[in-house]
Amino acid sequence: MEGAATYLVAWRGDEPLGAGMVQWGGCLGPEARAAFPGAVEINHVQVREEFRGQGVGTSLIGAAENLAAGRGRTQVAIAVNDENPEAARLYARLGYAPTGVLDVSEYDWTDDDGVVHHAIERDQLLVKELTTLALSTSD
Repeated sequence: MEGAATYLVAWRGDEPLGAGMVQWGGCLGPEARAAFPGAVEINHVQVREEFRGQGVGTSLIGAAENLAAGRGRTQVAIAVNDENPEAARLYARLGYAPTGVLDVSEYDWTDDDGVVHHAIERDQLLVKELTTLALSTSD
């Protein structure tokens, strides 16, 4: 569906440092979507290992928030996997609050050697309210 998501990439010169997505249609998890139907979801935030701790993730999330604010959206959600405490700390520092909403997803993925792996993820939804002040300074 055209316009359903915006893909963000952080660059330094010609080198990609990280990426993320803004899901304009709302949260992907069914529990999250039911609990926060008006939220925009930021997801698939990834920073290459050698660039972590340098503000790349913060910049990607800030860019996503600015896009949301620019479209008049006031609530942004991000899901964090139980096994990713570093991301959880970053999101908390950026003002995302736990909601108690959990979604579990199950999927298969293939590694670089062609081996298929089965994964089960348990993600907690965090939400941030974009205030009027944030909306007016996002230009």
